[in-house]
Amino acid sequence: LPLWWTTTRVYRAELPVTEIADFALDQVVPFTFYIDAPTDVAVGNIERMAQKLIDEQRTSSKDCRVRYTAQVRHKATVPDAPGHYTLRVSEAAVDAVDFDAERTAHVSVSESNSKKRDAVVAKLVADIVAKEERELREKKSARRALKYAPEYSVTFTLLNEDPVGGAAVTWDIEQAADLFVRPFADTLRPLAKLSVSTQILHHAGPPPVMPLTRDNGTYLTPDMLPHFANSPWWNLASTDPIAPTISFILYVPALRSQPLRIEGSSTNAFVVSQWGGIAIANLPEAGASVVISRDELQKYFGIFIAQLRELVGIRNDTPLTPSRRVSLQRATATGISAWELDTLMRQWMVANHQTAITTLQSLVRLVESMENMVVMDEIKTQVDQSLSALRSIPQALSRGNQLLAFELAANASYFAEGAFFDPSMVSLL
Repeated sequence: LPLWWTTTRVYRAELPVTEIADFALDQVVPFTFYIDAPTDVAVGNIERMAQKLIDEQRTSSKDCRVRYTAQVRHKATVPDAPGHYTLRVSEAAVDAVDFDAERTAHVSVSESNSKKRDAVVAKLVADIVAKEERELREKKSARRALKYAPEYSVTFTLLNEDPVGGAAVTWDIEQAADLFVRPFADTLRPLAKLSVSTQILHHAGPPPVMPLTRDNGTYLTPDMLPHFANSPWWNLASTDPIAPTISFILYVPALRSQPLRIEGSSTNAFVVSQWGGIAIANLPEAGASVVISRDELQKYFGIFIAQLRELVGIRNDTPLTPSRRVSLQRATATGISAWELDTLMRQWMVANHQTAITTLQSLVRLVESMENMVVMDEIKTQVDQSLSALRSIPQALSRGNQLLAFELAANASYFAEGAFFDPSMVSLL
């Protein structure tokens, strides 16, 4: 080769273009149900009936890139892991289901005939699996939720509108955060870390929107709320420059505006999609100095935990919508049940799997469209790491290890986006 070719050519590490192009978004996610019944049950028949019902509930196969399946087993040693659930079946006067906060459902069946009983259990299995698959397809929980991140920076702010004309307000936040937030954070930790920080801001200017006046106080209408949550005006600071921030504000209005209410709200609080939540605290009495105690903060942190659940994508009707014959036991100690944690994990797993594939394919299209783009070895290394994780996901799912599949999908997405947004690539765009 001539010297000029060697000295002027652009270095491009060879990417596995064909393998990336061949990756599809399709996934099969198996659930395993273990039947604990006083008499023997035909688990094979239950599995066939359940899967048939699941398939029938799919409106079309065109949009079903992710398919949930049901495996039914006799009760044995049940793994304490996502995707493995126990159904305790017993005879009763009426059919009913009670889901506890762990991975167990207590199923009452009025049918003594074994075939009819098996049909009732099969329908329950199908309803659980098909409901989650349908909601995943419709992305219902993602409307207000943030995109998955391995860590979120959660900031609790006490915002005092008028400390000059009103009261100097402080709060027992350390005790409250430890008591009310840590159990939720510890339960969520296998999926994502919550880094909690607190602050007090004294806001001397007027609120972003002026409340309307009533005889007994002031109020905000629902259409005023998006303007009321004015983060730049309040100068809220994030303690983490990398992790996505979730902001929660306990807003103490000026005394002249109290009591301040949100029209139509029973909690006097609201959620800002993909940002955080605000609760309004009207002081019970005026004074030069007010301390909001841990016990007084309990009701506000109940609101904040409910808002946090919504912002990370947890639905309140998991695994089935409550009804006269379906009851759900809430995990009051931690704020998230095992059923809810598993559903959230699968949502994030599927999203990360799809993000990794689409990002890698976008990277290939970008490189092929720009012949002079440099592709460093570091880019190829991250692409290979992403592909390695993607290849391992189906095997993990087939073994019933959904947590490992989630971790692999998160790694695949991390390395794929790391390659696409690498400074050496971005600088050439």
